[in-house]
Amino acid sequence: MFELSIAERHILGNPKMVLFTVLSVALAVGVIVVLIGLTEGYKQNLIDNTIENSPHVTVDPKLDEDYVYLYRTLSSIARERPEVLAASPRLVGRAAAKYKDNVEGVTFIGADPVQEDILLRVREDMVWGDYYDLRFKRYAAVVGDKLAENLELKRGDDFRLFRQDLTIQVKAVGIIDTGTGLDSTLVYLPLETAQILLGDGDVVTEMGLRLSDIYAAPAVAADLNERTRYKAESWQEKSRDILDQLETQQVYSVIFYILIAIIAGFGIANTMIMIITRRTKEIGILMAMGADRISIMKIFVLESVILGPPSALLGGGLAYVAAKFIGTIEVPAEMYMTDRMTVILELDTFLYVALFALIVNFLAGIYPAYKASRLDPVEAIATE
Repeated sequence: MFELSIAERHILGNPKMVLFTVLSVALAVGVIVVLIGLTEGYKQNLIDNTIENSPHVTVDPKLDEDYVYLYRTLSSIARERPEVLAASPRLVGRAAAKYKDNVEGVTFIGADPVQEDILLRVREDMVWGDYYDLRFKRYAAVVGDKLAENLELKRGDDFRLFRQDLTIQVKAVGIIDTGTGLDSTLVYLPLETAQILLGDGDVVTEMGLRLSDIYAAPAVAADLNERTRYKAESWQEKSRDILDQLETQQVYSVIFYILIAIIAGFGIANTMIMIITRRTKEIGILMAMGADRISIMKIFVLESVILGPPSALLGGGLAYVAAKFIGTIEVPAEMYMTDRMTVILELDTFLYVALFALIVNFLAGIYPAYKASRLDPVEAIATE
């Protein structure tokens, strides 16, 4: 097949233009793969943060009430569902923490350590200390690492929590790092201690449920709503706005990726046209020697096709290197729900992007190839 041999000779004879074409496609593939990886990483962090750092089902007080009063009865009802692994009564509130001359606003969570650990796997996030110490020490606290840093707290230090006219003194028995923005305000307390700080008796503000099947959350919430007067919501309902936003973001992202590929396609087409302009005389000689217009068109289409795979592979390599580098970048946990950028690279993503790039590469070569095939051989040979 003489068209293939000529296409290969054209490629080897134009190293600078070939390099430009390959880099154009490779950069487009690399950028698209990395951007998709960043989007997927952010999405996964968001879902993981929602699922792992919050209850699968949250039961809030009845209408016109501030607290869940009969939380022990509610816990028994919830546990009748086979999917429920943990039912953790929780008292969540705001207070201020003071150590020496340092004062910080805090979010305190009073809970039963065993149930709360099953609910949110608290012990996995402990930097030092044991969350279960809260079972045996009434005036003890586990503090977020950023909050401990701001207060200059160290292991075993006593600090004060105050809310309106109530003040208690607790001992820091542990430091926790959840990797989220909550670490700058979080204080875990025993449930009874949190109730003392609140000053409203034996109450909780919510009950968190952890399920064996996260997708059973809507059914469990609906069942509790029907059987009790409390307001139960699944994690999907709680995060509906975020999930809708992610879907919208994906649509815009796809449009953006297509535009990047089209821009790269124009670069390829421009390069091919430049090659044709430089080789007009050679094209005329080939046609004078008997090459028909279809053969001329095949030559330049083959050039685009040959350059596609190495460009896509180089783009994949660039994406991998970029992803490794981006993964080392530290970011504010308050904004990204993790302290490092996350890039999720999947083989399917690379294959789809590479296939799309190859198609764009092929289409970008059609017009220049058609233009070359329409040259008049006499005029082409006369071209200097």
